[in-house]
Amino acid sequence: MLSGVAEPVLWNLELHTAAKHQVLRAYLDAWVPVMAQQALKMRHRMLGEPRLLLVDGFAGPGRYATGEVGSPLIMLDAVLSHSAFERFNNVRFIFLFIEHDQRRIDRLREEVAELGALPANVSVHVEHGEFETTFGAVIDQATGPGHRLVPTFAFIDPFGYSSASMSIAGRLLDFPRCETLVFLPLSHVHRFVGREGQDAALTSLFGCEDWREAIELSGAARSAFLLALFERQLASRDGVAHARSFQLRTQDGLDYRLVFGLGHDKGLEIAKDAMWKVDPVGGTSYAAATKSGQEVLFASADLVDTGPLLAHLRVRFGTEWFTIEQAEECTLIETPFRHKGHLKRRTLHLAERDGALQVERPPGRRGYDDARMRFRE
Repeated sequence: MLSGVAEPVLWNLELHTAAKHQVLRAYLDAWVPVMAQQALKMRHRMLGEPRLLLVDGFAGPGRYATGEVGSPLIMLDAVLSHSAFERFNNVRFIFLFIEHDQRRIDRLREEVAELGALPANVSVHVEHGEFETTFGAVIDQATGPGHRLVPTFAFIDPFGYSSASMSIAGRLLDFPRCETLVFLPLSHVHRFVGREGQDAALTSLFGCEDWREAIELSGAARSAFLLALFERQLASRDGVAHARSFQLRTQDGLDYRLVFGLGHDKGLEIAKDAMWKVDPVGGTSYAAATKSGQEVLFASADLVDTGPLLAHLRVRFGTEWFTIEQAEECTLIETPFRHKGHLKRRTLHLAERDGALQVERPPGRRGYDDARMRFRE
């Protein structure tokens, strides 16, 4: 922990842990085969066997006192139980679990041992230490002559914002094919902006002192500014193409965020799919139903309102001709919606049926591939 900084703020984990782990698992379910296949394709450019590194920077004990599995076991199971795992027996999956509490370390090692013998291409390293120091040493080694960091996914979920550092996440994201999922306790950051003794922690969290501009703000304006600043700082790294956040709301009004730092469009697609899996109606947030952490029973995905997507496409393209590829890119990058599942049938088809969209197709063709379209005035 940084010297001179207050102890981390703790919160009731039960309020949001389930949703947080659902997003993590949904993302890894899609990330593992995509990155494993990428590693195999790059075999000729890499030294030794293709490798993927999965890091949990604040690993915890592996399993909570309630019996619920923690993020390290979720990450391991995402690989070991994946339907495509046997196809990637030539890829080495390296897990690095970092935890500063010795008791949690001991329990985590017991949990990993209870899994039994792991496949030959899976290795687990449980390290006792602070995330910033331990993983910083890994990055230092990768920046040395003749070295580079293997494709990496890092889950950074500290017990309080004072343990998180933009410098480490940022250094990781300067490498190609490296991505992060960071837990940001936005309500607590909002509360402690401007309080005595928090300057060093906040500067470390954001990697700059621009957070001071939030001191004069209040309410939703302060939260929006701080979230935008955090996303902007992640997105400023060399290896980041997109920074996207998912909201975890609690019944008592606290606002937490999961923020993805993603290196390419495919990563953004996977992240959005994970968000919509947890929130199939809006794709942007999860709300705890009770203080015991009971999950909301979401309405049917058929109730998704794609009206905002249609409105955005209208503004984006006006009355100019555009292609389905342009519409998909716009949907993926500029909106919360998924281009697969939300764009064609739920948006373009309805707009065409209602006469709002003009579509010109090659003779004998249906759908929107190879077509051009524009909105009518």
